[in-house]
Amino acid sequence: MRVLLAVLSVTAAAKFTPAWTYVPAPLRATLAAQQGGTLYLPARTTDFYRYRSGAAVRAGILTVTFTNRVRVHQGLWKWTKQTLTWQVRPLSKSADCRGWGNAQKTLQMSGNKVYWAPNVAWRCVTDKHGHRHVLAAIDDTGRFPDTGLGFVVASGLDVSGR
Repeated sequence: MRVLLAVLSVTAAAKFTPAWTYVPAPLRATLAAQQGGTLYLPARTTDFYRYRSGAAVRAGILTVTFTNRVRVHQGLWKWTKQTLTWQVRPLSKSADCRGWGNAQKTLQMSGNKVYWAPNVAWRCVTDKHGHRHVLAAIDDTGRFPDTGLGFVVASGLDVSGR
């Protein structure tokens, strides 16, 4: 029984593909350079959301759109119009993270304090250079619950060295 459980846990772990890996490595390197050497992207998104195109840094704000897709039949997927926008914004050292988006809820998820207001969840991080950032997941469709967006934000990490 223990062997079976060990095999199942290894198999389950092997199936996880971090969401940030859907952004091509050359693009990740370019975005990291534009962000000053750090690149925060989510490790997890909701089911079937994938990066398709258009990631960019404009005015110091990283924006990456993840688009939902549906399975038509085995091996064939169709992109939908449902999107989730990931943003990384600079935050001053004196700014209050909770007040950045007028938080209505505070969630504790995966060891991170995540704030939520309708259609957006965020948390604040300090990079290795001492700069503060807001990591935000923005629901472009209005269909995600607070924990769905919080799940994405809580998984955000610096992938610049990967």
